[in-house]
Amino acid sequence: MNRILAIIITAAFAAITSPAQSNVAVKYSVSCGDSDNGSIVRSEMILIANTVKSLYFNPESQYVDSCCSTPEGAARLREIQLKAWRVVQPDGTVTYDGRKLGLAPEKKEYLYVEKSRDGAYLTVYDSKAGDLYSYQEPLSELTWTIVNDSTKNLLGHECIMAYADYHGRKWTAWFTPEIPVQDGPWKLHGLPGLILRADGGDGFVIDATEVGTTLRPIPPMYSVDDYEKGERRQILKDHEHYINNFESMMAAQGIKLNADGSSANLPKFDRHKRAWETDY
Repeated sequence: MNRILAIIITAAFAAITSPAQSNVAVKYSVSCGDSDNGSIVRSEMILIANTVKSLYFNPESQYVDSCCSTPEGAARLREIQLKAWRVVQPDGTVTYDGRKLGLAPEKKEYLYVEKSRDGAYLTVYDSKAGDLYSYQEPLSELTWTIVNDSTKNLLGHECIMAYADYHGRKWTAWFTPEIPVQDGPWKLHGLPGLILRADGGDGFVIDATEVGTTLRPIPPMYSVDDYEKGERRQILKDHEHYINNFESMMAAQGIKLNADGSSANLPKFDRHKRAWETDY
């Protein structure tokens, strides 16, 4: 990872100080099976939360969105990207193969989850079916059963197990009452303590790797008007249809996925293996 990108990711978590600060900061390692070839996809996400609100996001993507929120910032980011990605080949030709190595900030993770306890709802911002969408749902849709006699230590914190059926998956979570913020990764929330681990089955696992407090305020959402408002189940249905019919939609535009014109035979979308929520 190059110096600029390392600074971006570190900055999202760098202001960890003493427990007296108001905002909790958690770095999570996320694993899921949402890939065409069935391999596990891994990403890094950040949660910054307090007792009133929170934002769950990818630090690199949030940096890119902050840059692109102004024309000047977008131009500067593009300059950084092209400079970092540019590679002069031995024969003198110029390519941008450095992009494959992640040598400059680039938005690859689109998910943001914003929770508001005052409004008793959460808002999801994401890219589905090739477009940007947002939707809201009440926090009351998630109800947990706590297993008080099942405990483990995570990151030096005593944690208690809880489970919940949520939007098609049975989630097992480990939360710590030592950090009395009723929040957690992704959409998960509502336990009497911070969630440090969650397992939804089929490889959908979220583990806290660092936890502390921060002086950093909860970041704003950028370019909210770029997201089309929708309904959760319909957005997920449209996304599955988009994946399953992508090749035919491209063919209708005269675009072949294989250079020789043969069928790409893309695998069908299996929601039970690839979707965080399967109840649509």
